[in-house]
Amino acid sequence: MTRTSVTAGPSIESLAKNHDALLVLDVDEVVLEFIEPFGQLLEEHGARLHPESFKLTGNVRSISTGAALSGSQLDRVTEILYETQAARQTLVAGVEASLDRLSSRADILFLTAMTPSYYPHRRALLDSKGLHYPMIATERSKGAIVAELSERWPGPLVFADDLPLNLAGVRKSAPAVHLLHLMANTVFRPHLPPLPAGAHAAAEWGEAERIIEGILASAALDSALSV
Repeated sequence: MTRTSVTAGPSIESLAKNHDALLVLDVDEVVLEFIEPFGQLLEEHGARLHPESFKLTGNVRSISTGAALSGSQLDRVTEILYETQAARQTLVAGVEASLDRLSSRADILFLTAMTPSYYPHRRALLDSKGLHYPMIATERSKGAIVAELSERWPGPLVFADDLPLNLAGVRKSAPAVHLLHLMANTVFRPHLPPLPAGAHAAAEWGEAERIIEGILASAALDSALSV
């Protein structure tokens, strides 16, 4: 599918603001399973994931020859996954209930680096699962997007992602944002790079919800004491 834009979804200015707090969530491996269906798709195409370092390139090899798939081959498999995500990607355990509870205290936004042309596919999938929170799909830096969001939401603002590089990018662009690492699949965890200083880490949504609730409660207390 041809890429036609760098961003799809609502503009930041048009997002409804019902709370001072905002929870910004990556989608793959945070809201929707990615690694497991990606691995299944690789097997269908005669390849297998060997998670020997924290990357896909070089870790996906042909079952018959052992040769590593090229970046362009991996990109094509990823495109197939996004094209067929409604049939392949499922919700990360616990996410729906946790977000339902958290939505009473914070606005929620999905922020995905998925190719923006697949926005309608993902919007339909999330809606079918009852997750009607707004979503932005972008090829821009997540740090830049979160920095713009922080100008509208006075805080606290929590950003959750499975990639430490994205957490570091948000820390650089918006230092006051609370960072949370969450990765549903466990295969890459032994190779996880260091998280930015002060970032929180959760193994599953029950733990993530408790961390976010703590951040919100602390901010509420600070606000009350400053009055």
